[in-house]
Amino acid sequence: MNNQPHLRFLDCSTGNEHAQIWKWLQGGGYRSLYPCRHEKNILNGVLRRESWRPVLGDWLPVYPGMAWDTSRKQLVERIFKPDPWQGGLTDFIEVVESFFDRFSGRRLGVQLSGGLDSSLIIAQLHHLGIDYGLVGMTTERYEFRTERYIQKLLADRCGRVALLDYESHMPMSDLKAVPPHQYPDLACLNFGDNHAMAKKCKELDIEVLFSGDGGDIILGLEAPEDPQLLNWPLQIFGDQWLNDNVYAPNGVELVPFFGDRIIATAFWHLRRGQEADYSKQWARNFFCELLPQQLVKYSYCADFWGICMDDFRNAIPTMRELHEIAFELTDHPYFAEAKLEAVLNQDLLQSEQILYQRLEARLSIVVWLNSLGQMLAKP
Repeated sequence: MNNQPHLRFLDCSTGNEHAQIWKWLQGGGYRSLYPCRHEKNILNGVLRRESWRPVLGDWLPVYPGMAWDTSRKQLVERIFKPDPWQGGLTDFIEVVESFFDRFSGRRLGVQLSGGLDSSLIIAQLHHLGIDYGLVGMTTERYEFRTERYIQKLLADRCGRVALLDYESHMPMSDLKAVPPHQYPDLACLNFGDNHAMAKKCKELDIEVLFSGDGGDIILGLEAPEDPQLLNWPLQIFGDQWLNDNVYAPNGVELVPFFGDRIIATAFWHLRRGQEADYSKQWARNFFCELLPQQLVKYSYCADFWGICMDDFRNAIPTMRELHEIAFELTDHPYFAEAKLEAVLNQDLLQSEQILYQRLEARLSIVVWLNSLGQMLAKP
C-alpha cells in the first residue's frame, strides 16, 4: 500500500493529524461515505479547499500548503508572499540555474506539450547546457497542429525524446487499473496518460520530470503592485496525487517549475504591476533570446474539447461497471443505477461545466471505491 507521503489527514472530531488512514479504511471505514459532499467539494473547486467538508467520516485531507488554524478550527491555505529580489534576464537565469542545481546528480526531463510554459523550461535547460529528456503526448488532430509543430522543433534538438500518441493513452483509458488510494481525488481521472508518461520516463532514465503547470497563472494573470493582493496558489500547481500514485512508483518525481516559491518570486518582481496577460506576450518578449522565434512572434491556444469529449464518452461503459461495483460495496443510494443514468441521459455536448463536474466527481469516487475493493479482496 502506498502511504501517499504528500497527503495527511485531519480528524475533525479531535483536531489531530494522521499520516495515513489505511487501517480505518480496511476496517470498513469507507462505508462512512458522503458522496454528495464530494460532488459539492468538486463544484466549489480546488481554489476553495478551505470550504471543503469531510467525505469520509470526520476525515479531511491535508494537502501540501495547508495548515490547521486552531482559532478558526478549519484548514486554511498558506498564502504565497514573494521575497525581496531584483534583477533582469541574466539574474533570472542565475535563479533558474540555482533551481536546477537542487536536482544535481539526477536525470532531468520536461513534459513536452508544445505550449509556451513547458517550452520556456526547455529553453532554459538548453541555454544552460543541462542535459535533459522530453516526454509528452502528441496527436494528429488538426486543432493541435501548432503544438505538434513546436513539439517537433524542440524534440529535434534533444537526444532523448518520447512522444506518445494521445489517442492511445487517453487520461481515462485505464481507470480500472488505478491503484488503491486513501481518499477520493479528481486527479485519478488523469491516470491513463500520466501512467504512460511515467513508464516512458523510466525507460529514458528520467528521474525528475518538470511540468509547466501553473504557467497560466504566473505568466497570464495579474501581477499586482501590492504583494498583499497577490493570489498565486503555488501549492495547487503540483499534482501530488499523480506524484505519489503514478510517478513515484516508477522512480520519477513530478515537479511544477512555476510552483517553486523562488521562481515565482522572481517572476512577480519582473511582472510587478502588470495587468492580466492571457497571451503571455510579456514572457514571449522577455525571453525572446532563448525561445524559438515561432513562440516569440505568434501566440495560440489549444482546444481540448474534442479530445476530452471522446475520452469521456469512451469511459462511459467503465463508469457504468464501476458504478455497479460501488453500489455493491456501499449499498449507498447515490450509486443506484437510475441515479447515474439520469445524469448520462442529459445532452453531454451542451458544454455545461457543472454537468461535467458532477460526472467527474461521480466517476472519481467510483474509481476510488473500485481501487479499494480490489485491495480488500486480496487475501
